Amino acid sequence: MDEASISPAEATRLLGISEEEAGRLAHPDGRVPLEVVRDRAGVATLELARELARAREEVGRLSGQLKEVRANNLQLQKEFKVSVEERRRLTEEVLELRAAAEERLMLMERVERIAHIEQKLAESEAELEKLRSRGLMARLLNQ
Repeated sequence: MDEASISPAEATRLLGISEEEAGRLAHPDGRVPLEVVRDRAGVATLELARELARAREEVGRLSGQLKEVRANNLQLQKEFKVSVEERRRLTEEVLELRAAAEERLMLMERVERIAHIEQKLAESEAELEKLRSRGLMARLLNQ
């Protein structure tokens, strides 16, 4: 057994390749030379480094997006707080207007009652005046 080689099963495990591919890498004695494993591992390492670089770029891009989303979220929270305060203010204003309208309605009802009383008073005074003038006429005619 040569010290500078490993079994195809070990090559499969180390390189993350299929047993069939490891068999193709093996020499006629059925063992995979360490030099081939080192070369393949170098290619795999290079691929992993490229993948890592792409992943880092993606992380950077996503981190930037996350910052934008957080800033947008903070702005929306501020706008929501302002709109809640505005809604409270408008609700208070509506309640004040409703109270003023109810007070105005009560005053209008009082004015109508007073106008009705004044009308009755005027009618009564007119009738009283008629009665007085009839009484005066009757006295004048009776004398």
